[in-house]
Amino acid sequence: MTSRKYVIFVVSLLYAFMLLNLVLWHSIVKVSFTQKDLNRIGSFISTEALTKNVKYTKHHTSLREYITSGKNESFDVITMGDSFTNGGGYAYYQDYLTSHYGLKILNASISGNCIEDLYIFIKAGVIDNVRPKAVVLESVERGVQGIMGIREIDSGFMTNEKAKRLVQNIGMKQNTKQLSSGLLPPLAFNANMNFIYNKLYHIMNPERLSSFVYITELNRNFFTNPGYEHTLLHYCDDLLYLNSPVNAEMVNRNLNNAASILKEKNIQLIFFVGVDKYDLYYPYIINHNGRPENQYFHDMRRISPKDYVFIDTMKIFREALEHDEKDIYWFGDTHWSWKGMQLFCDELVKYFNWLN
Repeated sequence: MTSRKYVIFVVSLLYAFMLLNLVLWHSIVKVSFTQKDLNRIGSFISTEALTKNVKYTKHHTSLREYITSGKNESFDVITMGDSFTNGGGYAYYQDYLTSHYGLKILNASISGNCIEDLYIFIKAGVIDNVRPKAVVLESVERGVQGIMGIREIDSGFMTNEKAKRLVQNIGMKQNTKQLSSGLLPPLAFNANMNFIYNKLYHIMNPERLSSFVYITELNRNFFTNPGYEHTLLHYCDDLLYLNSPVNAEMVNRNLNNAASILKEKNIQLIFFVGVDKYDLYYPYIINHNGRPENQYFHDMRRISPKDYVFIDTMKIFREALEHDEKDIYWFGDTHWSWKGMQLFCDELVKYFNWLN
């Protein structure tokens, strides 16, 4: 083969390779990639829910907005947590509280570890500047053990100066770019390979769409996605409790310690957990494959004393399911929908002692 033919051959292969990636990305993969998180990581294309998302008329203040404004404003409530607190589910529960109840809310999540974030805020002096009436902490159920169930967290783990620098740096963070835009975005090749791999993985493991996503059937219709009304997608880490159950005693100790510090400042502490989908829908799953039920919420209900308010999201949502409420969580997502958010918020405000 001459050098000219060799170059033409290599260029043709590269061209064909890029063309195949382009076609696969735009015809199939991009659809699942731009749907909800379980669709994306499970390479699963589904219909959209008949329940449409909502837009709230009033909005909370983000920590970045607070820092860049340079104002020492006061707020009724500070919220801290992971993705459930930071817009997971395609809306902020804080915006519902602001729009519906007129509350002034600062969402001040830093690391996603709500207890450590609270202590950073205290050390940085922001709590004293903001003077909230309540702090609402949140963790997704599968993350509770790692965040506050392993050890007793020392409130002095960070110096005042380091805490101040960390909070100030929040205001300097830039918004992330849309990674899936363009004719052939940089991530398209990896996404295409993952899509093919996940389809083969599912053939070998019918219970799983990928190594990260499980698929199972329910005995009742709880979603409005046409064709998937009684199908449940859930994240693999929803099953972490099987080998690493939550130490509810340690969780309670850490929350009581935090509540004690806030009580000295006349601030109420409220804690809630974003219940895992597998745990929430467990009674309605047809085949558990021998898996017992997660005992976390049962353990948290019985434990005492609690010097904080514990909002039992499991109880709220299970009661709604018994009344045939649909789309409390989005079908293709690990997060609650606005329906779940509003059910939670309507319960939460009952415990704001300055409102009642």
